[in-house]
Formats: sequence, C-alpha cells, structure tokens
Amino acid sequence: MSTAARLPENPVVVITGGSSGVGLAVAQRLGRDGARLVLAARGEQALADAAERCRALGAEVVAQVADVGEAADMEALMQRAVEAFGRIDAWINAAGTSLWGSFDTIPAEHHERLIRTNLLGVVHGTYAALQHMRGRAGGGVVVNVASIAGCIPMPLAASYSASKFGVAGFTDALRDELSATGIAVCGVYPSFIDTPEHQRSANFTGRTVRPVPPVLDPERVARAVVELLHRPRRSVALGLHHAAAVPYAVAPDATGRAAARAAARFFLQQGERVPDSDGALFAPLPLRAAVRGGWGVAERRKAGGVGMAVLGAVALAAGAVSWLFSAGRRRHGRERERLGTRP
Repeated sequence: MSTAARLPENPVVVITGGSSGVGLAVAQRLGRDGARLVLAARGEQALADAAERCRALGAEVVAQVADVGEAADMEALMQRAVEAFGRIDAWINAAGTSLWGSFDTIPAEHHERLIRTNLLGVVHGTYAALQHMRGRAGGGVVVNVASIAGCIPMPLAASYSASKFGVAGFTDALRDELSATGIAVCGVYPSFIDTPEHQRSANFTGRTVRPVPPVLDPERVARAVVELLHRPRRSVALGLHHAAAVPYAVAPDATGRAAARAAARFFLQQGERVPDSDGALFAPLPLRAAVRGGWGVAERRKAGGVGMAVLGAVALAAGAVSWLFSAGRRRHGRERERLGTRP
C-alpha cells in the first residue's frame, strides 16, 4: 500500500460505533494523540458520554446520532465532518452487532437487520467516505473492523458469519480497486473481545452469551487500528483463535463438524438460562459509553485453561492432519516413481 498517503498532523477521523467498545477505545487513543474526531452511534446519551470522554483528553469532537444501516445517515455524517473540519483523513467502520442462536429458530427479519448493520453499514460508510476522499490530494485511509467470523465460519452465528465474510470480501475487492488512488483500505479481524457487546447482542440461544476464551482487550484492537492509520496494510488478525484456520483449510468438513459440536455444548448447554432477546439489533439500549463490559471475566477464571487447551488441541489436530496429508502425497509420489509414471 505504498501509494496511500500518510495521515497529517491532527488528522480528522470519522468513527462509526464510536460510543462503546473498540470504536470508543480507538477514539480515546486518537484523542490523546491530537486527532480531531467525528463520532457516530445510534444511542444519543452514550454518544454524548463518549464525546465528553474524548474532549476531556483534549480532543476536538463532533458527535452525530446516525444509523450505519441507513445510507442517508452516512452521507449526512460525511457532510458534517467536512463542514466541521474541512476534510476527512480516515474513516473507521467500527459499528456492528451480533446475533446468536440456531439459524432457523431466529426470525428472518433479525437476520436481515443484522446483515444491514454489519455489512451494508460498512458499505454505506465507505461509500460516503469515498465521496470525499476520491480525487483528493491527500487520499485517505478506510479501516473496516470485521471479525474472526469473517475468516472462520462460526456455528450458531450463521448470519453474523455471512455479514463478516461479506465485509472481508468487500474490503479485499475495494482495496485492489483503489490501489492506485492514494486511498488505503484495511481490514481488522479480532477474535472475542471484552466489550459491552454481550449486553447488546440479540440472543436466541436460551443461555447467557459467553465468549470462548482467551478474550482480547479492546485496547489491543484499538492499538492495531491506529497503527493501520499510520502504516496501512492489507489486514491484521488478532487472537489465538485464528489458529483454527489451519485445520479448516486442510480438513474443513471434519473441523466444521467438531466446531458445531463444541458450539452447541458451549452456547446452548452452558451459561445461565435467559429469555430470547433482540438486544440492540433494532434500537439502541439505554447504556452509557463504555470500552469494556466485563465479558468473559468469569470464564477467564474458570475456563481460561480450557480455552487454551482447546486451541492447543486444534493446533495439534491441524499439524497431524497436515502431516498425514503430506505423508500421503509423498507415498503416492514414490509409488508413481516406482511404477515409472509421471506425477
């Protein structure tokens, strides 16, 4: 991405999902460094809280209530940023939510809304950003915060996986399309993060939603996002769960069946019983701004070792499958050579 411009001093950065979790962590980190911020979220009170936190760090902040699922809201957000600061140097698509449960037990409109938020929200935000950045001398940087579920399918979160795989494909295609324009497009793929997301997720599992340990700190993800603004590159994968990509690549059917069994045990049979909930899927919840949500704290104490053991087993299985596959190819090659046939 050598053609992409570097951020100027005191850059103007738009952040969707800026009132909580990774979005707020990024805003606070940038605010301490002198960036001028434009924060967007659906919840008015949480957004106001987030803006005040960043102003307390010395940042200039504009806050605008907006829904990433609405293209007109993203167009208005872009216009507000340009009116306030004269330009946009970076746009971070950090807004998103999740939806848990068996696919066909969840109402169809919930799947549609999730994909509108997670995938079309990124499309709408990026489209608005490019209306300003394309043809501009300074170029710009777009960072799309996706998920490990955009690299590895996640059972009991089928439409969430679809939305994040969509973000991954959109990000990769657009990066190549814009490679000679001075606009960088980067993807971030974290595993489970300790954010307030568990308080906002739509949940049809019948149990409290628990992250699979180990769980990332949101500040670590924020640091990776900010580094991409200064040194853009294709993507960043965060979290030990990405080790599962190897067995998925080598033996996708066997690995997928094992993942489905583990997901059913972890999400449908453990945790406290709770009623089904739309969470914040259709409307914001009255929660205050927060970077962390204590998600996975109990699990880290009780099951952190289990999570590491599971990852170790996945890596071991991947190595074994890979070795067997390679050994089989070597034997096959030797047999062909013995018979005098071409490989």
